[in-house]
Amino acid sequence: MISSNQASPDGVIWRPEDRPCPVCRASEAIWIGFRGGDAHRHGKGVRTNVVCCSSCGCFYSRPTFLPLSNPYSKYSSEEYFQWHDSQQKRIIGEELATFAETLQGHPGRMLEIGCGRGELLEGAKSKGWSVFGVEMTPEFARKAKDEGIEVEIASVQKATLLENRYDVVLLSAILEHLYDPIEILVKVRRALRRGGLVFIDVPNEGSLSMRIGNAYMRLRRRPWSVNLSPTFPPYHVVGFTPRCLRHVLTSTGFKVHTLRLPRWQNNLPPFRSFAERIEFVGLTLIQYLGSWIGMGDGICCWAVANDTPIAAYDTLSGMESRHAAG
Repeated sequence: MISSNQASPDGVIWRPEDRPCPVCRASEAIWIGFRGGDAHRHGKGVRTNVVCCSSCGCFYSRPTFLPLSNPYSKYSSEEYFQWHDSQQKRIIGEELATFAETLQGHPGRMLEIGCGRGELLEGAKSKGWSVFGVEMTPEFARKAKDEGIEVEIASVQKATLLENRYDVVLLSAILEHLYDPIEILVKVRRALRRGGLVFIDVPNEGSLSMRIGNAYMRLRRRPWSVNLSPTFPPYHVVGFTPRCLRHVLTSTGFKVHTLRLPRWQNNLPPFRSFAERIEFVGLTLIQYLGSWIGMGDGICCWAVANDTPIAAYDTLSGMESRHAAG
């Protein structure tokens, strides 16, 4: 039974909707645990059920809670990006541009979807690329515009910049925020020239950290999940594993070029008790172990637009949209 609309502590109203897997549209799923509300140590968001698709391994919430307003607008860029090092992101942008140039032989046109404050594009621009961004939150977009980046303030679904053609599209820390990744990847495939590149950076929901985190919750007799954050920052609504990401890329017209599973920074809140200190140290050790055994915290992937006619993916996108609407 679908519950009624719910309000999170920050004032956002969430509408529940029963949806199948956002990647393969299968209905069968394994329950992982509760997330948010009374299933969060600080009571953030509203309580949701996190599940894992039995078919493709995608993580999502069921029912899916959809915001009735832009939840990101509740936070300043400093609040939302508090764990982001701007200078480090510029360096990463330079590295991404350099890697893409080694594959393509020259700088070109680059689009970042969900560009935030635009640091990655700043780095790419310094390497000679023509850069463009799409960002739906005005305050975040203004930061990028102040640095001379051309940014369209729009949702991904309505962005007109996606109607142009590019050599590279960046989906850095964005695909996990989108309720319909298939729809967006089809749009990206259309926006890329033949042989164009997409870069994807998402959390690895099958990482050692996540698996042990869920086991730790059970050990503490809490039916909670540590996967996703559907109704509180950073608002991760769809979760990928390497297998799931490869599936969604193949089904939308891409061939994986490189895929790695790096260790990420430990972003647990500052510890206020001995138990929280132990949790922080324990997670750090688990993260190092996970990266060593191939179960790192993140997934970084470069993929190439293949030579299949674009019309084939238009058909897929239309079928997926009709399925979701039905």
